[in-house]
Amino acid sequence: MKPLRELDGYASYDPYDLWATPAGVGIRKRFYEGDFTGKAGAVIFSLLDWALPSLSRLLIGASPILHPITAAHLILTSRYTVGTPQKGSLDILKRLASGRKSSQDEWAWGLGFPWMSKNGLYDREVPFVTHTPYVMEALLFIAGEKELKEDAMAMFNGTWPFLESLHVKESGAGRLALSYAPVDEPRIVVNANAYASFAYALHARYGRAEVRDAARAKSIELANWVIGEQDERGAWFYYADKEPGNFIDCFHSCFVIKNLKKAGGLIGDIKAEASIEKGFGFLKESFYDPKQGLCRRFLVRDIKDPYRCDLYDQAEFLGLLIDMGEIEEAGIFHDRVKGVFNSGDDWWCKIDLLGRRWGKNLLRWGIAPFWYNSARLGSAISQREV
Repeated sequence: MKPLRELDGYASYDPYDLWATPAGVGIRKRFYEGDFTGKAGAVIFSLLDWALPSLSRLLIGASPILHPITAAHLILTSRYTVGTPQKGSLDILKRLASGRKSSQDEWAWGLGFPWMSKNGLYDREVPFVTHTPYVMEALLFIAGEKELKEDAMAMFNGTWPFLESLHVKESGAGRLALSYAPVDEPRIVVNANAYASFAYALHARYGRAEVRDAARAKSIELANWVIGEQDERGAWFYYADKEPGNFIDCFHSCFVIKNLKKAGGLIGDIKAEASIEKGFGFLKESFYDPKQGLCRRFLVRDIKDPYRCDLYDQAEFLGLLIDMGEIEEAGIFHDRVKGVFNSGDDWWCKIDLLGRRWGKNLLRWGIAPFWYNSARLGSAISQREV
């Protein structure tokens, strides 16, 4: 990666640019409803995006933006590269925050663009429990700067109302499942609840004294629910149901494992070690392809597309290798991934079925996470050499 600079210099296009337009949202909505026009439109949009990514973005008037999760990853990367956050990090996180808060005492972060999923439409201002924890970690890092500590911790503590606004989907017998966002959703997303467990664990460790006990209890219950959703192989489906459209993919599986591990590291009463080991073993056996030296995308698939390999999968698997202490394996894997997805200062997100690289410098989709875990790997190797 390039040397870190001020965050505003990292605005980029995104794989979802076409799908975030009103036409794209409408196509996805009709596609999920099974409408023929939605299916036909999805094929046309997908082919246009695949074959002419730059021209298609020019035609729709897309603009590069700095996504909240990218900013958080870059701030966290600077912990391992320069030791301090980039200039203006706190102000940028404030600017990127979701507009769906009632006051400056409440903070949360989402995609920054509208997203139509099987669970319905999330507008650009909807915050997500899958995104906000990254910023929470970044805020704790920024709080290490004496002059920024008070403001950063006020923002961190301001994420509590967001977590408490998530809808309860299941509760009882020491288990808890919440929604992905503070909106009505028909389906429960498994990895979202792993993120929620980690977010509550952060409050249990670093939050205000008056919320720590409640945060600890909820983190444990959320972790218990996630562990209970793991099947006998060690896998997690994306949704906690048997409905059509469900799937098992690599990077969402990695999300579940890494958040269970992070939450367990903060709260000793979370007993996730066996689940983590089983899940990690399943990942290595089912997703890692030793012939290619890369991870496959799906084990159970719903929607087809023209891509056979995704950097996001590799980025999150690299992070898990580091988390699990497999540093030598991580180094070999890192170099293999870099050789496939990187050339000079440029990075690509995906490899298509023709072997071509796609998604040049679309930072949110795997590139910034790979930079972050690369920095973590460099730090882990340095520590071993001391």
